[in-house]
Amino acid sequence: MTHGLRLFWPAALAACLLRPAATPAAEPAHPIVPGFERFAAAAGPDAAGGQLLLGELNCVSCHQADGRDVTRKQAPILDHVAARVRVSYLRAFLHDPQSVKPGTTMPDLFRTDPERAQKIEALVQFLASTGALKQERPDAKSVAPGRDIYHTVGCVACHGPRDNQGKALKAPADAVPLGDLKAKYTIASLSAFLDNPHGIRPSGRMPKLLNTAEAKSVANYLLQGVKVSAPQGRGATTFAYYEGGWDKLPDFDKLKPKEGGSGAAFDVGLAHRKDNFAFKFDGVFRVEQDAEYTFTLRSDDGSRLYVDGQLVVDNDNVHPAADKTGKAKLTRGVHKVTVVYFQAGGEIELAVHIAAPGLGQLNLGDLVAPTEEELETKTVRSDPKDEDFIELRPELVEKGKELFASVGCASCHQLTAGGKPIASSLKAPALAKLSVTGGCLSPAPAKGTPSFALSVAQRNALAAAIKSPPAEAKTPEEVIARTMTTFNCYACHSRGKVGGPEDEVNKFFQTVQPEMGDEGRVPPPLNGVGAKLNGDYLRSILDKGAHDRPYMQTRMPGFGDTNVGHLVKEFAAVDEAPAVKAVTFEQPLPRVKASARHLVGGQAFGCVKCHTFNGVKAEGVQGIDMTLMPKRLRHDWFLAYVQDPPAFRPGTRMPSPFFQGKSMLPEILDGKPATQVEAIWVYLSDGGKAQMPAGMGKHSIPLVPVKNAILYRNFVDGAGPRAIAVGYPEKAHLAFDANDLRLALLWQGAFMDAGRHWTDRGSGYEGPMGDNILHLPAGVAFAVLPSGDTPWPTLPARKQGTYHFLGYNLSEDDRPTFFYSVGNVKVEDFPNAVAATGKADPSLRRTLKLTATGAADNLYFRAAVGTKIEALGDGWYRVDGAYKVKLDSAAAPLLRQSAGKTELLVPVRFADGKAQIVQEFVW
Repeated sequence: MTHGLRLFWPAALAACLLRPAATPAAEPAHPIVPGFERFAAAAGPDAAGGQLLLGELNCVSCHQADGRDVTRKQAPILDHVAARVRVSYLRAFLHDPQSVKPGTTMPDLFRTDPERAQKIEALVQFLASTGALKQERPDAKSVAPGRDIYHTVGCVACHGPRDNQGKALKAPADAVPLGDLKAKYTIASLSAFLDNPHGIRPSGRMPKLLNTAEAKSVANYLLQGVKVSAPQGRGATTFAYYEGGWDKLPDFDKLKPKEGGSGAAFDVGLAHRKDNFAFKFDGVFRVEQDAEYTFTLRSDDGSRLYVDGQLVVDNDNVHPAADKTGKAKLTRGVHKVTVVYFQAGGEIELAVHIAAPGLGQLNLGDLVAPTEEELETKTVRSDPKDEDFIELRPELVEKGKELFASVGCASCHQLTAGGKPIASSLKAPALAKLSVTGGCLSPAPAKGTPSFALSVAQRNALAAAIKSPPAEAKTPEEVIARTMTTFNCYACHSRGKVGGPEDEVNKFFQTVQPEMGDEGRVPPPLNGVGAKLNGDYLRSILDKGAHDRPYMQTRMPGFGDTNVGHLVKEFAAVDEAPAVKAVTFEQPLPRVKASARHLVGGQAFGCVKCHTFNGVKAEGVQGIDMTLMPKRLRHDWFLAYVQDPPAFRPGTRMPSPFFQGKSMLPEILDGKPATQVEAIWVYLSDGGKAQMPAGMGKHSIPLVPVKNAILYRNFVDGAGPRAIAVGYPEKAHLAFDANDLRLALLWQGAFMDAGRHWTDRGSGYEGPMGDNILHLPAGVAFAVLPSGDTPWPTLPARKQGTYHFLGYNLSEDDRPTFFYSVGNVKVEDFPNAVAATGKADPSLRRTLKLTATGAADNLYFRAAVGTKIEALGDGWYRVDGAYKVKLDSAAAPLLRQSAGKTELLVPVRFADGKAQIVQEFVW
């Protein structure tokens, strides 16, 4: 058997895994486990498929596995379930799970029990006591976006397609049905679940895929026509709703509400618009002990909380979601609470919690009622005509709690009561002692035995697994195959020619670049992924998901590190990394990066034609961002792949810039493909700080000095908001910082791209367009030092008070001389480019003329700062091996250690009030 899937189905796997396994048409509703339905349902009695079912149907939550290799799926957490799920749904679902939600793995606990109705009602009473359902008005404008999101980002891969009204269409046999979502959820509760599915279903079979706004849109699409009821009693407050624009909480006594009534406690979803509204909520709650209580108020935007008329928490003003807390000493009994809130724009959020010693933190919304009378009735719905109406009866709530422990609910589900999870009291035999013809496996289970409504194939597979447990998954490939089957990874990805999208959903995998074909729309095969992806990055995308391929609309969802994090190790163990030889460079790294920047540009290999760069779109296909690659990919894989892409991904559109092992640009670096690709890796490893390839972007306006110098005054990255960039025809350029009176940047090649500042609003900083950028020391260039060990001043020039910028003059060819003063000294600073000669690059010569108009003792010029500065003779110094400076002055330069760095200082010596320093830069 190939592809390492021996663990599952050793017979004729290559054939059966590549097509959907059709379930017989007459087969009644039964649990849908995607991996089983696709790969084992038609394979006959299959122990490996049964092993999968033992975990996915939660068999091992009741029956001890005795060391069997079973991956258990935790059932949904039921803490506060009544705040998420309708009471009417809970009642109907417990009565007949498969009828209410076809495909559910939840068994019918009481099918043959003569006390079925009474026990179900007791459980419903207990579950209903855990909270109150939050309502939210439907948003018709979100339906269409929600439909598009559902069908493009990946939901359809597991759940199948749906029509414009959200009703299910034809889907693969292994698609997980959603059931009647309107009967189960409100928009608020479904949105919350889609936003954070692992909070309720931590086992990761439902992965994290949507952000908060998308979750709300999808909820509106799936719940079209949902009814919104107005709850009263516990879990409700009165409200007054206002519309208007504010930047802080208004005086509500001076406003007339647009609407009022009773509703779910602190429910800002009752608003009729998305911004510029406010609420005032009033209610009462009871505490059972004298204590100091802590209230937490989370909101976006402003809010305040009052208890018995006293301000306890102030979270006012426009701001993103933020928590504020306050404390109040309360006596045992009933207290009034008022919460006021306003929304200006952006996200909408309001949550209120209460905590006390020994109590833990509780949602205050679950504890409040509009009036003291309604608080005493302990109802969560006041209208008997409402199908979700229930009047809680303490004796039934207690009986339901006992049943939750005794009938097995607590074996699978977590539900906290009294500060700790309810423990199961159900005793069940170990798997090894089970009969394979009776119990849960019987087509007609006896009294007291859950009914899973298993299909014939499922019963046979479970029986086979119980009688003859398959071997433990030991090899990395076996563990990978089991995990990908368990988490339905094969719905999107293939590995070893197994899996991939099925016919019914294939067309829903879309791309914004149709010309890329299947490579641009279908998630990539996972062959060799362990050799390809950096381990930390792979762990991150398995945990949280990612959307690295801007051309592909389907995303990688997050399954949670606890669930699938082990795949990082397994992929790395089985996927062999390509062998590459180490590369060393003869040139300094700035030169290497400059060469690489040219290589990826449009005049060389053309990488920028198809790949975005630090968020800037490419001219054509929007491939994976190049600056993300060193973080995302393994170094050796990148080097090998770029040299020969088809060898790693047959049929890829990624071209090779090399032919028969030779570069088409032999004059760059040493001309060897390995050296050039290594240089690109080094360049891209700067991430967001990497210099953008020249000319990239829609509004590129390159400034090219030809005969005269060019001055560009603007926000220059690395030189501050008062930068004066100077471009010289010799192709050595600079940026002068007029705030700190210093030479800030030197670079070579291209000058500046004015596109950012000369189009649209022109905001933000722009970096140099060229290469080999040299960042010179921050801080002022001249300072008075009373002694040789006085630290160089760190305050900005403008805050020291003795530094002043006096402007500049231009020569006939527009080369500037900068003027500034330092105390009693005036400085003429004339930097000038020096043309390249022979193999040497262009350099820069700077002449500083100083005139003292008063006392100017102990003045120093700081010429360089570095970790290591070496004297080379004849006035030259090498700084950190990156560049050289030469100094010509009346006083000899000195080296000193200060603040953990080496500084090269020049004492300024005046003669007749004059001094001159000449500084040359070669880099």
